[in-house]
Amino acid sequence: MASTLKIREQGPRLRRLWGLSWPAIIEQILNTMVSYVDTAMVGVLGAVGSAAVSVNGPPIWLIHGILAGVGVGYSVQISNAVGAKDPDRVRKIIRQAFLAGVVCGLLACGIYEALGASIPRWLGAKPEVLPHAANYMRIYCAALPFNSLLIIFSAVLRCMGNTKTPLIFNTATNVLNLVLNFFLIYPTREWNGITLPGAGWGVEGAAIATAASIICAGIPAAVAAFHQEGFVTSLREGLAPDGLIIHRAVKLGVPSALERAIVNLGQIATTALVGHALTTVALAANNIATTAEGLCYLPAYGIGYAAIALVGQSVGAGDREDAEAYGSLTGLIGFCLCLATGLLLFLFAPLLASLFNTDSRVVAEAALALRVVAFSEPFFAVSIILTNALRGADDVKFPMMVGLAGMWCVRVPLACLLVLSFDWGLAGVWGAMAIDLVLRGVLCIWRWRSGKWRKLSGLE
Repeated sequence: MASTLKIREQGPRLRRLWGLSWPAIIEQILNTMVSYVDTAMVGVLGAVGSAAVSVNGPPIWLIHGILAGVGVGYSVQISNAVGAKDPDRVRKIIRQAFLAGVVCGLLACGIYEALGASIPRWLGAKPEVLPHAANYMRIYCAALPFNSLLIIFSAVLRCMGNTKTPLIFNTATNVLNLVLNFFLIYPTREWNGITLPGAGWGVEGAAIATAASIICAGIPAAVAAFHQEGFVTSLREGLAPDGLIIHRAVKLGVPSALERAIVNLGQIATTALVGHALTTVALAANNIATTAEGLCYLPAYGIGYAAIALVGQSVGAGDREDAEAYGSLTGLIGFCLCLATGLLLFLFAPLLASLFNTDSRVVAEAALALRVVAFSEPFFAVSIILTNALRGADDVKFPMMVGLAGMWCVRVPLACLLVLSFDWGLAGVWGAMAIDLVLRGVLCIWRWRSGKWRKLSGLE
């Protein structure tokens, strides 16, 4: 990627990239804090509480990934229309995105509520964990219709060039989640002579707090997109399904949703492996490590959101030079940033793990897992960013194939081999993950440099 760039000549592009990236990076940090706050505050309850949250992580990521794929289907069209300076089309796509968000959110809620008690059991939750895990799933997923709107319209706003509004919503979500956790997880207690009221609902309290905070952000995110300057629209202008927009949303969104589903199903499989083959301590440590590792690649997701917007707008404007430059710049910057964060992850793994649990056995296993995966983080960052750049250029099938190959041809079978045949425990699961992440990064770099996306986007 570096050979295609002369960094000193990229000043205007770097400024535009930074203007879109920094709110998205902070937003990702705050988004992750919802999970961190739940993990750390529930972690005080011990391994059972951490495991109850952990076992629900992959199925929740799965539905988030599918909804994010729906967001790709509409947000890429938005970025193309913005680049082509077609405000009427932007308004029409916004209304269609709202319709899709409501339908998909209600459908997801119905499915997950019906399966809420079964999913943790399928994933190997132990008898002492199962009741709390099932309650967490059902409570959390009651907010899915609102979460659908939040996910889809955050993507829409970013592709309109507005990354600050999603940041504001996620800041409010995190503050509310923290406050509600404080009062709902713990019982009434004394602190320095002050009585602090509490419901004492434990894991269930954490689920209520997270769901309530999401509900309070979903509708405002949609409202913000409907009132975006230069593209103001309303539901009164019509919600009748538009076949052409929906067809392109399916073409763009289904491969993206499948890619997320493929990866998340693989994460479910490895979580089930940990749950069935290892101990409750290992399951809790797996959640702690997953939560802590997220710190490393948060900048990549923020930069990736800028990449899909800038590449998509460049494609809409027919500007091949800008599209190539933004993709290469974002990938290079992400690699360098996550090279640094990966080093910090390796050095401070025990300290980081100890922030989320007080059980020394959980901390030790989580720290080992983090050190195993630390070296793969720069490649993971590149795969995140260039996957978004490729989506902005209508190249949506290649990331799906990369996810399929990495997860189901490398990570899952290798993890099973290392755990079941070589008895490597949790370190084996995370070693397989590290190899998968490096492979994904290398393949995405190859695809971007090959230039095949130019033909798919109409730039060649």
